[in-house]
Amino acid sequence: MMGGHHAISGAAAWLAITTPVTIGSIDLGFGVLQMDRWETLAGAIVCAGAALLPDADHHGATIARSLPPISSIFARVIGQVSGGHRNGTHSIIGIAFFILLAWLANGWDVQTAALGTVYPAAALFAILLISFAVKSLKFMPATLCWIIALAAGAFVGMNAPAENQWFLLAVAIGVIVHVVGDMLTIGGCNLIWPIKIRSPRWFRKLPVVGGVWKANGRVALPILAETGSQAEWILASLLTTYVGIALIVA
Repeated sequence: MMGGHHAISGAAAWLAITTPVTIGSIDLGFGVLQMDRWETLAGAIVCAGAALLPDADHHGATIARSLPPISSIFARVIGQVSGGHRNGTHSIIGIAFFILLAWLANGWDVQTAALGTVYPAAALFAILLISFAVKSLKFMPATLCWIIALAAGAFVGMNAPAENQWFLLAVAIGVIVHVVGDMLTIGGCNLIWPIKIRSPRWFRKLPVVGGVWKANGRVALPILAETGSQAEWILASLLTTYVGIALIVA
């Protein structure tokens, strides 16, 4: 999936889980977590940014172009360590690594006289994630992007561990949604990387299911066809509409 579509997917997943969205008699959200409107909003933006994290393995991805040249160098290093695009960072190991980073950030607290308990690592992490998310949407000037990122990061820094570890949950949902989204395209992902189980040639020749299990060990359910396809754009448009409705309700 494209960067902006990953971001909107992360926001939509977060809102679906945390916000009860009812239109008439139809329920479009689970609302399993009780949060106030600011936690809901901050979580949606953090989750949107986290939904871009697995693409840190690609030097041309949105996340690599967010804070050049540092971000581009970082992406090249991650790409080499993880075996290239859609390998390590798109696996169970990669998902666990990003969740571990969020857990470590969420667990470092500093006691202050003026503000009480603050969480500086979570705040910095959130600023990066939010800047990724806002940049991927490409409709705000850079100054406004940074204002939003700094404001939301400050909020996370003072509220991160509250309400059942919502910051950690937002990061976890974001990275999982990213991998699921890429598995809906032709390229697929190898969840058990670095183990690579190649599909036999006879399987790849089967109609319909032959493209599900690939010669490089990746698995796909290519409902969206290629990245950037018309189907992907339609899905992204529907998710954007849902996010707008859910935010109004929230």
